[in-house]
Amino acid sequence: MLNPVALVAHKEFIDGFRHRWVVFASLSFALLSLAVAFLGSAVSGQLSTPQLAPTISALATLAALVIPLLAVLLGHDSFVGELEGGTLLLLLSYPISRWQLLLGKFLGQGAVLATTCLVGFGVTAVALGFVVGTDQLLELTAAFGLFIFSAALLACTFLLVSYLVSLAVSTKGRAMAICLLLWFVLVLLYDLVLLGLIVAEGSESWVRALMMANPVDLFRLANLVFVEHQSVTGVLSLVTSHNSNLWLMLLLMLAWSGAGLFAGWQIFKRKRV
Repeated sequence: MLNPVALVAHKEFIDGFRHRWVVFASLSFALLSLAVAFLGSAVSGQLSTPQLAPTISALATLAALVIPLLAVLLGHDSFVGELEGGTLLLLLSYPISRWQLLLGKFLGQGAVLATTCLVGFGVTAVALGFVVGTDQLLELTAAFGLFIFSAALLACTFLLVSYLVSLAVSTKGRAMAICLLLWFVLVLLYDLVLLGLIVAEGSESWVRALMMANPVDLFRLANLVFVEHQSVTGVLSLVTSHNSNLWLMLLLMLAWSGAGLFAGWQIFKRKRV
């Protein structure tokens, strides 16, 4: 007999395929990443052979926008939607704890997002493997391996953020609105505010600390540092211009996921259904 966590995870993963999440998102990622890799040089007026560092930099910017949005769209109604439909109460009447239900949902939907990242960006990695030299294959594999792993971590972080919202509100509409607001703040507004503060205050050290606290910036920085891309502008240059620890960035991303899972459990076990 399967563990309750495995049963819930399997159901959520199958639902991801049934609702065409994996197919749609993977196809979108594949088409966008292929266009960025092979057609990105067209902005300079000519097409050229894709280079690894600029490609990873451009893909990191693209993924930082799209992946968090997909994650919150997938997870925003995971609890409040089932509460409104009456299925959450039914699930909790079975021999399954709230922690097992939360963990099972996270593992199943996290696997959906990880599969999406693997398939969507893996297609570009394979395509680039045919055009780069054999001496670059190892570097290409390592760079895309880190990119896909960190993209999955970013997706799981925002999935957990959407869980926190879904557990805290009473309607799906409110959950969607708050999740989109958080996406807008963390993905689009955050760096602009930090850049404005630098111009206004002139201090950089505490701004770098605030950047390291944002999972979106951690994702972009980790990939830029790994490929040693030099053409970084804006607020990200504050960190890439200093000696940056790649493993610390990945550890902080893992810490975000761990903190989100713990916070979700604390809210869920106190929630009245």
